[in-house]
Amino acid sequence: MMHFIKKLKKKKLFLHVLYSALLCVVFLFCGINLAYAFLGILLAFYITRYRKIDINLTDIVLLFVLFLFTSFLIGQPLHFVPYASTLIAFSILVTLLYNNLELSFVLIMYCSLIAGVILGNELVTMIYYFCAGMVASFMCYRTRRRWQIIEAGLSGGLVALVLFMLLKQERLSIDTAIHFMMNGFLSAIIILGMLPIFEFLFKVVTNISLLELTDFNHPLLKKMILEAPGTYQHSLVVANLAEAAAEAIGANSLLTRVGAYYHDIGKISKSEYFTENQVPYKDMHKNLTASMSTLVILNHVKEGLELAHEYKISSKVVDFIAQHHGTTLVYYFYQRAKHMEGAGDEEQFRYPGPKPQNKETAIVHLADAVEAISRSLEDPSSSRIREMINDTIKKKFLEGQLDETDLTLKDLDEITDSFSRILCAVFHTRIDYPKSET
Repeated sequence: MMHFIKKLKKKKLFLHVLYSALLCVVFLFCGINLAYAFLGILLAFYITRYRKIDINLTDIVLLFVLFLFTSFLIGQPLHFVPYASTLIAFSILVTLLYNNLELSFVLIMYCSLIAGVILGNELVTMIYYFCAGMVASFMCYRTRRRWQIIEAGLSGGLVALVLFMLLKQERLSIDTAIHFMMNGFLSAIIILGMLPIFEFLFKVVTNISLLELTDFNHPLLKKMILEAPGTYQHSLVVANLAEAAAEAIGANSLLTRVGAYYHDIGKISKSEYFTENQVPYKDMHKNLTASMSTLVILNHVKEGLELAHEYKISSKVVDFIAQHHGTTLVYYFYQRAKHMEGAGDEEQFRYPGPKPQNKETAIVHLADAVEAISRSLEDPSSSRIREMINDTIKKKFLEGQLDETDLTLKDLDEITDSFSRILCAVFHTRIDYPKSET
């Protein structure tokens, strides 16, 4: 028995079981309002203490407003708000807004428990609400198309219908089938209408809104294409590298791609000072001191943040702008200053940071460095490319640039493989075509 409990603790399921038991006790011996208050405190404690979920205070407020509102609707005998529709809609909305299945699991479990208690202490009700909510949540996790939200709602309604028939041991009727499927369909329609409102009011970014940022007709991307075409091409390659690596390690690949598109927008205002935008015969740093050149280079992060604020870019994408260089040293100009000017404090030649804070920003941080160094390879064979990637990632690791992320050594191996595969395709060789004799 003790061995089983230890396994539960190790898998962190023990907390779910314990909290559910405590909640049942509160519902049995306390009033419903007190139970809601206790539940709110319990969930807040769980999220902030035991789980590493990337949400801020505004997110928590939004979360519990949604949770309490859903709990209220479940307890009201409103014929125009079907019970299952309420919970399926809540499941889809939480999954879309927070992009976190574990958080969805916890909240759906507690909402199902509330439904079961309020609607007559029915275990059967709790089971089919929970299963319907979880299926809808799985179906819309990291969705990129609005139709997938409707599919999630219909799937939740279908699961609720099947379990209702099995657990209640009732015969299937057309009216019952229509009722449950309409529950799922209405859930999806409600979410499609409410999602933009929640995104606007609480500044939450979902995969649907991220897709809007991938449109190259976005004013900021168009500005980069016209004024910093070299940076635009660099960002495309970084995006391809980063997205493939994110897919390999299970990170949010769409957020990673969008972050890569916008990570260097600060180079727009002084694009001619960056190598990828310079014409071969004009070096803008030739007549500048190393310290002044470093100031221009470092300043592209600050200018990128200002542009992102001006164009109202989501804070999750802004993180890529601030963190894509971490606190790395502008090595070329530091060495130049050291040998020609007598360099002073090394910190003056470092980016202000912060270091990457999550897997997605860390991947772009690595992809940005790897892509830049790959341009200097004289013989970009597959072995040289892989060696370069290994050396770059190892250097970043030893410098401590990845210390504040939860990347593992296995993740770094997967990232190395993905980068190598993409860059080998980019630098592929071609056969020499014979010249025409005419």
